[in-house]
Amino acid sequence: MFDVITNGLIFGLLLSILIGPVFFSLIQNSIEKGFWAGFFMAVGIAASDAMYIVITYLGISQIINNETLNLWLGGVGGAIMLAFGLVSIFKPVPVTGAKQSHEESSVWFRQIMKGFFLNGVNPFVLFFWISIASKVTLNYEYNNYQATTFFVTLIATVFGTDLLKTYFSTKLSQLVTPRFMKIMNRVVGIALILFSLRLFNFVLEGFGYRLLG
Repeated sequence: MFDVITNGLIFGLLLSILIGPVFFSLIQNSIEKGFWAGFFMAVGIAASDAMYIVITYLGISQIINNETLNLWLGGVGGAIMLAFGLVSIFKPVPVTGAKQSHEESSVWFRQIMKGFFLNGVNPFVLFFWISIASKVTLNYEYNNYQATTFFVTLIATVFGTDLLKTYFSTKLSQLVTPRFMKIMNRVVGIALILFSLRLFNFVLEGFGYRLLG
């Protein structure tokens, strides 16, 4: 069982240090709206990961192996990331102040849904969990109890590191200026747009192969 937990920690840390659209959005959200906004966004991210774990580990082949579903998921994910990116670039710098931070962070359901959908609509996240589920079932040959322990440890590790990112991001809020926030919004927006273009390229290549085939 020690090996199972160790492997869960290793894969959790690996997933945590991967730089993706969720990483940028979590940092930005925490600086702008406070710790609890980042906390609830991290809850949404963990929930979407848990959803993919259930889908992949249970082996719902008609979903996992459905190429058309993956392509549509990529298109929807690209559109949502593109929208997030454009909004981040053009939105005005938020007015700082404890009152606004409290009001924004209190909208917990919105933050959970933001984290859930931003992470959940990315097909590359699905592909990641497919590879992990395959390794657990084929390479490690875990039974159901061991697999559950592995995935719980992994998700807990990711969630814990996301909270650390959120905590340290809020500490930076005392040092940021409106100019810094404006620059950061644009950097995050450009990053999200680039990720959306990557998804659109994935969709176009997929449909191109199907047409040629």
